[in-house]
Amino acid sequence: MDKHQFLSELKRYEKAFEGILSRFRRDMSGVYIGDGDDPLFRQYVRELVDLFNDMLGTNTYSAQIATEANEGVSNFYGTPSFKSVENITSVLRAALTRFARNQEFLVRSKGSKSVPKRENVFVIHGHDEAKWRELKDLLKNDFGLHPLILSEQSDAGCVTLIEKFERYAQTCSYAVAVFTPDDEVRSDSETYLQARPNVLYELGWFCGRLGRDRAMLLLKERTTLFSDFGGIVQKRFKTNIREKITEIRKDLVDAGIIDGN
Repeated sequence: MDKHQFLSELKRYEKAFEGILSRFRRDMSGVYIGDGDDPLFRQYVRELVDLFNDMLGTNTYSAQIATEANEGVSNFYGTPSFKSVENITSVLRAALTRFARNQEFLVRSKGSKSVPKRENVFVIHGHDEAKWRELKDLLKNDFGLHPLILSEQSDAGCVTLIEKFERYAQTCSYAVAVFTPDDEVRSDSETYLQARPNVLYELGWFCGRLGRDRAMLLLKERTTLFSDFGGIVQKRFKTNIREKITEIRKDLVDAGIIDGN
């Protein structure tokens, strides 16, 4: 696909999302996605993430779209919110404006794609330092891998945190996210605990970049899991991550990250 076809595809998706927005139903109890549009929305999100990755390599658009989609279904009904569809449409429009002004950016971005290293595993975590340190030691000492903790890396000339994240994340061939109950969320009469926003964003980025089979989710009990993360390999632990070491090993072998011997 050349850059002109890419722009044409983005415009097609823009119109598709505009159509979904126009079909939202409103009544006294709230705003709901139109009949039949929920599966279309999810399909378009996956297609868009793949499209941006195929054309640009490392990019923020895939991560933004995945994050908006995941956060958009974190409601009582588990269906895409009007705001999430609206935000994804805004991401598309921003991309179209940028590429229309400078189409050479497409060529430069594609050419700058990095090759991930097999042994590099990105550790996504929240506030629970004990848990990510336990995971880091397990990956390094038990499996001989190189776990990458963003806060332990140098800035390497990066100006923003997202730039630093992408710089190191693109060198990894696998990601393990530790979901711990860091944030208390109140929604109407319901109160629940969920992982930090950065954890959701980074996991969404890796799902878009590497695919869901290259991302593992370690979920501590009492942490609410968004429905769209249901397709990601997940392990629930009570106290310690090492409780799941046998299952973790098996999935790393299946993904080709470590040898089965």
